[in-house]
Order: sequence, then C-alpha cells, then structure tokens
Amino acid sequence: MRHSLDLLLDASGDAAVRAEWRLLSEAGLPSSGDRQDATHGPHVTLAERDEVPAEAERAVGTLVASLPLALHLGPPVVLGTADRWFLARSVVPSAALLALHAEAAELLGPGGPPWAAPGAWLPHVTLSRRLTTTALTEALGLLGPAYDVAATRLRRWDPEARTVRDL
Repeated sequence: MRHSLDLLLDASGDAAVRAEWRLLSEAGLPSSGDRQDATHGPHVTLAERDEVPAEAERAVGTLVASLPLALHLGPPVVLGTADRWFLARSVVPSAALLALHAEAAELLGPGGPPWAAPGAWLPHVTLSRRLTTTALTEALGLLGPAYDVAATRLRRWDPEARTVRDL
C-alpha cells in the first residue's frame, strides 16, 4: 500500500456517500462501508507515493489553503475486469481540482503510480470493490443522480502505521 494525501468531504457529502455505501450493503452487495476501521471514510485520493518525505508533509499548507473546494460527484465509473469490478462515484475534474492535484504531485515529487499522474488521474470516491458482473449491474441500478459536495480537509494516510492524520 502507498502513503497518500486524501481530500475529505464536508459533513453532507460524507453522509451522502455513506448512504450509498449503506444502500449497497443493504442489497447484499460488497460496499466500501463494510470496512469499519476508524481510518476509513469517504475520500478522494489526491496523491500517492511509496513514502512522503517529512519536508513535503510540512509544506502542505499551500494545499490546505485551497480548501474548501467545491466538488461535483458525477455518474458512477466502473474500473477493473470481469468478476473483479470496482465501482466509484466520479469526481468531475474542475480546473481548481486539477490544479490542486498537480500541486500535490509536484510537492511530493516523482514516484507515484502512472494512473495518478497529472494528465492521467481519474478522481473518484470508491463505493465498492470486487463486484461480479451480476452484482455490478445490480449496484448501478441502485445509485441515484450526481450531486455536489465540498472537500474541506486534507489528511495523510500512513499504511505502515495504519493511521490517518489531518494536515
């Protein structure tokens, strides 16, 4: 697992995503809400690295200064391959969000996964993992329309210590 900087949603956005998680769980489908540890919650991964240098973490003030940031959670996006589908709520990439992502990538330096690089990044909020094709079809039928939220906080996920910390 990689270290990450994650955008956290405002209270209404967090509640809306958690409601979608519950909807999936109540239908007997895999849901990100099934994970109950204290470090897990709705988020948008802004940047990932094998490690986050201390000097980069100390310099995140410019990223935090960009918050709150309006986000539009758009239609569902499906990634993966047959019987291992991944379902997420797309985040429509505004100019401000893309600028924040590019700034985070520059701050952390090289080394992130290719799919998370500026120009290749697909911002999203995970709803479910490891769906079969049948379950994916059912899950897509349960989700409602797009909605607006705000990113209000930035956190650091440390997979080695299994901790999160607001920045």
